[in-house]
Amino acid sequence: CAGRLSPVKDHATLLRAVARLRAAGTPAFRVVLLGATMPGQEDYRASLERLVAELGLGDVVTFAREVPAERLAEWYGRCSVHVNLTPAGFGDKVAWEAMACARPSVVANREFRETLGAHADALLFPPGDDATLADRLGTVLGWPPVRRAEVGDDLRRQVERLHSLDALADRIVTMLSALRDARR
Repeated sequence: CAGRLSPVKDHATLLRAVARLRAAGTPAFRVVLLGATMPGQEDYRASLERLVAELGLGDVVTFAREVPAERLAEWYGRCSVHVNLTPAGFGDKVAWEAMACARPSVVANREFRETLGAHADALLFPPGDDATLADRLGTVLGWPPVRRAEVGDDLRRQVERLHSLDALADRIVTMLSALRDARR
């Protein structure tokens, strides 16, 4: 899970989902919360650390320091699945970054449905729903590596098709043309 440690990111839902996965006997895995604590939100990180202790997840969950943007691809490349808990209405590019690195990304933001394409039902979960998140993560972690790679490759193609600079340029030209035509 990459991104700043902030309440809007809802890391507690991920931690509760992880506890569910452990209780269900999911084979060994680990969780890395990668990102900086925002100034003034040190209490949030402390609350997450307390929750990790309460849930007995100290051997599974790691709080990693923020890494420079140019090194994020290395982290995405090492993960089996990326998790993004930010709900709709908040811009959050890290899910697209993970997908661009050909990694499945389980997301709470329904606005990613188009990007997720055929994989949306397997990768979307309702914000705050740790039971459904645990189910989605259990499913993705249970896929053979070749299946995760296929899904990751599909997601990369979707990100390129929908969110690349070329796609953005095409949308801008289309919008400008429509504005020009509307003024005539």
